[in-house]
Amino acid sequence: MVGNFGYSTTEIENQLKEYMDKQPLSFFQVAQDDSGEIRGFWGAIFSDPNTLRMFGPYATDIENEWEEISETFFEKILEKYKPQKDIKLRVAFTKKNKLLKRFYKAHGFEQYNAERTMVLERHEWQRKKPEISGPGNGSVEIRSYRDTDFADFLNIHPKGAYFSAHYIVQNLNDLHSLIMAVLDDRVVGYVYYEDFKDDEFTDICFLNVLQSARNKKIGTKLAKKAIEDSFKKSEIKKIEISVRVDNTAAFRLYQRLGFKETVTYLAYELKL
Repeated sequence: MVGNFGYSTTEIENQLKEYMDKQPLSFFQVAQDDSGEIRGFWGAIFSDPNTLRMFGPYATDIENEWEEISETFFEKILEKYKPQKDIKLRVAFTKKNKLLKRFYKAHGFEQYNAERTMVLERHEWQRKKPEISGPGNGSVEIRSYRDTDFADFLNIHPKGAYFSAHYIVQNLNDLHSLIMAVLDDRVVGYVYYEDFKDDEFTDICFLNVLQSARNKKIGTKLAKKAIEDSFKKSEIKKIEISVRVDNTAAFRLYQRLGFKETVTYLAYELKL
């Protein structure tokens, strides 16, 4: 399994259309046999001007065709993007995907991150909700993102994250939400999440709070806002979030909210 795509055919189709419409430098390839049947797929989009996120490679015949298709795809990726300067190629996949791990390591990619995916089911939230402590600091305002928040948002958002701050704000819509935590007229945290209605889940992509504003239950308040907003939509049956394996504080927070650990994703990169 490869990160960043939905699960159903419909959801993946919707994502591909969105990427092709909004990312003019996107690069999607398919491999076809003589009859015209698609045998493989590989995609790449820019999440910021210097970071190329890759999807795949996928191939229908893992045993006999995967390596040949993958090598051909990768050569075309390098041919297209290597002339550009300071480009990073990034990919994420599950820990169990040994084929991709072997392929990317053989081409010089190095692991830069590992994240545990955690899942919260609707029924589990209904059970846990009464146990969650109060909202914490009453002076904290939780509200939607405004254009005037960008400088503060950029300051809080992790440098080198899979989605850049610019990418996030440019793609906000009914399915992509950015919620801010404001304390003393200053943005001190945020949560960004995406709805995948055809797959019936919400993905909490980022939740961050300034170091100086921690231990005030602001992270809990942001998480509860994302959870409540998501489960108000009848289509959403569960919520997913990814947590760095070394971020024990965040892991414990989500456990308290009812999230259960499922799979671990590995993130690899290559600097051209």
